[in-house]
Amino acid sequence: MAFLFELPAEGYRIGLDWLGKFAQAIIEGVGSIGFGIIVFTLVLKAITLPFDIYQRVKMRKQNLVMKQMQPELEKLQKQYANDKNMYNQKMMELYKKNGYSMFGACLPMILSLVILIVAFQGFRTYSQYSNLSMYENMSSVYNAAILEYSPRGEDYLLTEGYLTLKEADESAEKIPWVMDESFTKDGVLYKMTMVKVGGEEAKDVKYLEVRPAAMSGDKFMWYRYSLESQYIEKQYYLEEEALKQNEKITEEIKNVENFDSLSEEMKQANYRAAVAKIGAESVRNWYGKGQSGFLWVKNVWYPDVSYSHPIQSYKTLSKELNKKVTLQTGEKKELSSVLTATQYDNITSELTAAKKAPNGYFILIILSIGFMVLSQFITMRSSKESNKYQTVDGQGAKTQKIMMIMMPLIYAVFAFMYSAAFSIYMTMSSIVSLIVTLLSNLIIGRVFKKKEQAAVIEQYSRKYEWQKTEKEKKQDLKKEKKEKNKRNKK
Repeated sequence: MAFLFELPAEGYRIGLDWLGKFAQAIIEGVGSIGFGIIVFTLVLKAITLPFDIYQRVKMRKQNLVMKQMQPELEKLQKQYANDKNMYNQKMMELYKKNGYSMFGACLPMILSLVILIVAFQGFRTYSQYSNLSMYENMSSVYNAAILEYSPRGEDYLLTEGYLTLKEADESAEKIPWVMDESFTKDGVLYKMTMVKVGGEEAKDVKYLEVRPAAMSGDKFMWYRYSLESQYIEKQYYLEEEALKQNEKITEEIKNVENFDSLSEEMKQANYRAAVAKIGAESVRNWYGKGQSGFLWVKNVWYPDVSYSHPIQSYKTLSKELNKKVTLQTGEKKELSSVLTATQYDNITSELTAAKKAPNGYFILIILSIGFMVLSQFITMRSSKESNKYQTVDGQGAKTQKIMMIMMPLIYAVFAFMYSAAFSIYMTMSSIVSLIVTLLSNLIIGRVFKKKEQAAVIEQYSRKYEWQKTEKEKKQDLKKEKKEKNKRNKK
């Protein structure tokens, strides 16, 4: 007696846009998920680095101007201590007079932010793609293990009354179609049948059954497929007599209490469960090699927290991947119709420990927050001078302090919501930003320190007009015109 056994689909994917493909090329090119994410982060930082450096240079120039205006700003703060509006007005007039722009360094920062947001969206798409790929790979491993007990028959198509190998060219051998006839090739039996599906108006559907010439304990599964379909869509069947000859299956059935007294339907369900266990054990061995892990995190596509698990429930997976998937045929379907709850449970039935184990221990989240706070603190110290006089009551500096607290908190929420891959990205991004800030402060600081010293020397060694040579007078005039043009442009 034969009964249907359903294998999960393979080869389905979430569509990737060009940004997702960009992330895929880098991460998969490295060969390790964790290190691939690190390289991806470094590539993004390299793209935004010129804008970042320009912004820091611009900000340092503005700080230099701010220092020169400091005595006048202090006077304004005292003079308009009780009139914020007038202070802001006078401050803007002073800024304009000295060529200072509060928004001079904003454009590079905005460009960097836009690049990061757009790239992160691509990264997030790839994250979902990879998470689904893990389960699709599980389906492939599961199927491969079970299909070891299926005949290696070839696939045919029906064209003009002849059977032709699906992958063969026009010169391939053609086997005439004869209803309810059989032929044997390479020890495999091919049985051609025609059945009527549905009501009286339904058309005849032609099938080819593929099974060993004699079913044995080595092979307990066979399949059939429609000869008129453009795509080979196989239906797999278990042969009960052959199942009884397989040692693995019989050992499992022995553990079923009162098996012989069960209904035929329940017996078949137990046989299906015994066969499914073969595939599930292969999935467990495959998963044990750490396919999606990095360092202490078991699955980088889920958060680095103890209350999340490396293997999620089917309900959680469906929510996270609430979108259509593309099959190998190009057809788009809902994930629930491609990977059903029953199939998912069968595939992951030997991963009970992974369904309960902590996915991580909050380490990446703590690291990402810590490095971001440190990076924010150093950046705030770098722009302390410019923030001091932006408001009459020093509110500008207070606002930046609040931002230093709020930004890490916002990213912390994201880290708890999104994957450990995102935490790796944020940690590396903050580390790189920290290094860039320290190096730029060191290098740019030295350059501008020399300029400041030159300005002081010029201020205290300034010659009177009658002491200057004609060449020095021309240089002063040229410099004055240049500064005037710069102010007019702003």
